[in-house]
Amino acid sequence: MNLEKRAFLYLTRKKGKNLLLAIVFLLISFSLLAGSSVYLGIQQISKDLRSNIGASFSIRPYEQFDMDNGQVSSKGTPTIDEQSIQRVISAVGKELKCYNTEHSGYVKGEKLTFLAGAGHNEESNMGTVKAVRDSSLCQNFLDEEYELSVGEHIKPEDKDKILISEALAKQNHLSVGDKITLTHAKLGSDKGVYTDLIKEKSAYETVEIKGIYQIKNNSDNALNPTAKKVENLLFSDSQLLINLKEQTQGIYEGEISFFIADPLRLDKMVTEIKDIASIDWKNHIINTNDFKYSKIAEQLQSMQKVVIALTIITSILGLVVLMLILTLRIRGRIQEAGILLAIGKTKQQIIGQFLLEAMILLSLGFLLSTIIFLPLADTFNSFLFDSITQATVHKNYLQPDFLHFAILFVLESLGTFVTVLVCSGAILSLKPKEILTKMS
Repeated sequence: MNLEKRAFLYLTRKKGKNLLLAIVFLLISFSLLAGSSVYLGIQQISKDLRSNIGASFSIRPYEQFDMDNGQVSSKGTPTIDEQSIQRVISAVGKELKCYNTEHSGYVKGEKLTFLAGAGHNEESNMGTVKAVRDSSLCQNFLDEEYELSVGEHIKPEDKDKILISEALAKQNHLSVGDKITLTHAKLGSDKGVYTDLIKEKSAYETVEIKGIYQIKNNSDNALNPTAKKVENLLFSDSQLLINLKEQTQGIYEGEISFFIADPLRLDKMVTEIKDIASIDWKNHIINTNDFKYSKIAEQLQSMQKVVIALTIITSILGLVVLMLILTLRIRGRIQEAGILLAIGKTKQQIIGQFLLEAMILLSLGFLLSTIIFLPLADTFNSFLFDSITQATVHKNYLQPDFLHFAILFVLESLGTFVTVLVCSGAILSLKPKEILTKMS
């Protein structure tokens, strides 16, 4: 009788013992399959989130002052030119998702009444305008302090477009699509009275309201003049202040923000950018922001550590139980081994039969664990990851591929092979005569 037939007959004859061993293989396979799937899923989520969330850094100017005889005077607002911005973009390379420029000024409007601030008068009836490439990338909107309620955000391709606050729109009975004419202005004071330092107007621009935003939790200071009230802040396309002669083309006094794809490269990029000599780093600082990804990354790393620990513990426990069962199983078959030796079978053939039996039960347990795991994978995925990803399109990160199955099966097969050899030590260490003697 050949080895395969003997293994088949033993498996069909000893159903109870073999069922127990098959269940052990099933539990080990399921724990390894679930643990490795979660581990790989976390890695993939980390990669996707790095791309979706990204990170940002901003080059921010800060004004320096001189002190002379107790008098404080400004050295002027630092600027960055377009050439320096392009050098930063070149340093970031393909990791750059988008960037935003800012430049602030003041405007007055024909038949436009701004919300009155401290010391309001006809001369100080003006608002602040922030000229940007993309208003959705401004920090107020990113921090959800402001929220677009009607219309659309300003984009780089827009010309003669503005956003205004709900309060300013309501006061002037304005809505999206309306057009107003703006002119340049400059806030100053004359004997303690707020005034417009640009007396003669020479620049005008007709703009269209593209969107209206609301301000959440407005905590405006009552001492702010009209131009400084948050309700009087207008966002415009990047060309408006140039057309109104308040900005030089390609020169920016405000914050420049860059948004990148991979937060893990943020620190290295910042180090490289600080070597750009055309930026006056005495008057500029770099602020980085990867807060959203950092929080999620910490959560994922903690989950990954728990998964690794649980997988190791269950694997060790499963291996111990497997060794105990196989040891008892093989020791109980000493007489069978002696008979086989007596009819001319070698130890290698006997152990080969034990190994074949174990591999058949392993294959059965692995197959059943796969059949059980696959329909549960999507449920586990939703439970573990939906709150983290918050994606509009559901993606199952726990769906293993064929290579994953193959690698796990090979590893379990190697582990089973070693376990069978170790547990067969009682037969390998004895001579045929000793085995036959034990039978008597």
